[in-house]
Amino acid sequence: MERPYADVWGDTVDLRHLSMAIVIGIAVSLTFYLVGLKLVMGFFPQAPKNMSQAYALLIGIVGCLLSAVVSTKLFPPKRKLQESELNAADREAVLNELQIDWEKEHQELKLLSPQVVEEMKELQIYEIFADPKAKTSGKAGS
Repeated sequence: MERPYADVWGDTVDLRHLSMAIVIGIAVSLTFYLVGLKLVMGFFPQAPKNMSQAYALLIGIVGCLLSAVVSTKLFPPKRKLQESELNAADREAVLNELQIDWEKEHQELKLLSPQVVEEMKELQIYEIFADPKAKTSGKAGS
């Protein structure tokens, strides 16, 4: 059976694990807050109520951090990163998908610092922008 996934803040998550992590977060942080409030009010009965609540809130935040650690240990990431070298065709496919204005990019190369040009050459992308006519005529990568 396929697991239900959702996109949350640009990351793919398992909805069941997300739900359990939310429940853990609420339970742990609320417990820390309530216990912290009892402890602060018990140890410092003369303290103003809003001061006791503020300290209890800090204890509740510690509970939030603890619940994040617990959830991280219980629900490890599901993604698998696969690193591979991109070939010239892959680079060109990405750039074509972005609908690059080759003439403008060629003109912008003249304004780059030597360090940026060197880095582009190391990444093997300088040549792609250096000859825009090859791109527009379909002779790229030959």
